[in-house]
Amino acid sequence: MKKLKSRLDAYSDAVIAIIMTIMVLDLTPVLKDSWPAYLSLAKEVGIYGISFALVANMWYQHATAFEEIEDMTYRIMVYDFPFLAVLSLTPLATNMMASNTTRTTVMAYGILNLLLSFTFRLLAKAIVHFQYTDKSQMRQVYGKIYGAQNPLFMIWTAVLLVIAWFWPFIAVWFYLSYPVRDLLFTGSTRQQMHDAEQLTPDQRSEYLHLTPEQMRKFQRQVQRSRQQQVRQGKKAAPQDWTNILQQWLDTKVTPAPDTAVNGDARDVGRQLTQDQWRAFAMAQRQNDPRAKEVKQRLQAFTKQQHDQNKKDDQ
Repeated sequence: MKKLKSRLDAYSDAVIAIIMTIMVLDLTPVLKDSWPAYLSLAKEVGIYGISFALVANMWYQHATAFEEIEDMTYRIMVYDFPFLAVLSLTPLATNMMASNTTRTTVMAYGILNLLLSFTFRLLAKAIVHFQYTDKSQMRQVYGKIYGAQNPLFMIWTAVLLVIAWFWPFIAVWFYLSYPVRDLLFTGSTRQQMHDAEQLTPDQRSEYLHLTPEQMRKFQRQVQRSRQQQVRQGKKAAPQDWTNILQQWLDTKVTPAPDTAVNGDARDVGRQLTQDQWRAFAMAQRQNDPRAKEVKQRLQAFTKQQHDQNKKDDQ
């Protein structure tokens, strides 16, 4: 079904492109100069911008999910159609909310967001189940990573629906947080899945017993180590918000392995992640003093790779 998978990719891209086109065609042009008319157009453009960000983000999530597989099952194909069907309602919901911003239209837009997230979760889960075997720990890791975010998502959705009931105009702009949150969340969780895949089976078993807070702590540790490797040999720039934003914008979409110079980069990256896990796991076990030794070994290994890189450049 590889050819059919490629055609489904193209079909999905075409549907999403048409959705974006319909949304912009629904904007009402100003035919007579007047401040109320331009203010009304500005509101429509603002709501269009929110919906455009939502659809663009769903395209990104859809594209990155399908990028992980080369073939597909009928389940994936069947789940893709309800997702696109719900997504295609975005122009209608956007037009209703822009033309008549009431609690009903804003709450309807929020419910559409909820259905959209639900249908995409079904699709993403089907892709993960196809990508890994029935007994694979990575299936459990996927449930662990995404399951930790579901309660927060449900709470935030409920809060926005309450805001939409009492203050619909305020809720409209809060919905801008959906695509922003999902965009950041998708890149973060893909990196978490990649890092978990680098661990040994025993380490993944331990990883599955972490609390959500411990998972975030381990991810931050790996991220700091990766950033340190990237910056080695360069003067570190002040970490103000502009530099942080630039670092995020320059981050590759594909989950990043740890920097390696010689040998197989994938194997070196895997070894670094496993060493980072050992240090993290030891620190979690009542601040085991052996963690310091592993950290020193990891730093020495990183320095050795950096020194070798300088020699090769010379």
